[in-house]
Amino acid sequence: MRIIEIEEAQAKRRKKREEQFGREKAKQRAKRTRAKQALPKMTPGKKLAALGVVVVAVLLFCYNGLRIIDLNLDKADYEKQLAEKQSEKVRLEKELAMIGTPEYIEQEARSRFHMLKDGELLYVFSEQQADNTR
Repeated sequence: MRIIEIEEAQAKRRKKREEQFGREKAKQRAKRTRAKQALPKMTPGKKLAALGVVVVAVLLFCYNGLRIIDLNLDKADYEKQLAEKQSEKVRLEKELAMIGTPEYIEQEARSRFHMLKDGELLYVFSEQQADNTR
């Protein structure tokens, strides 16, 4: 049986660990090197092409964003026109319902044709006189 001093045993273990660690480190370095070598290098032409693709994508994105804003503005205008048309439709439907009534006929005869009942007088002012009286 051989007796070894503690410092000597610790030194042997330390050396063994360093060797093992060195082998693992070398394996990792080799693995990274192989991975880097597997990736193709980008040539200036490829970099320029990639930059061109990115620029085109950004321009298309901006154009579509502006188009969406424009379409939303158009939509607001069309919704406003729709509301106006719907209110006009309601007004015309009410007028249509009243067309056959005697009151409507009398009102139209008076406003369009200036018809009068017996004993009524019609005063007609020119626009120039109307402007002077104001």
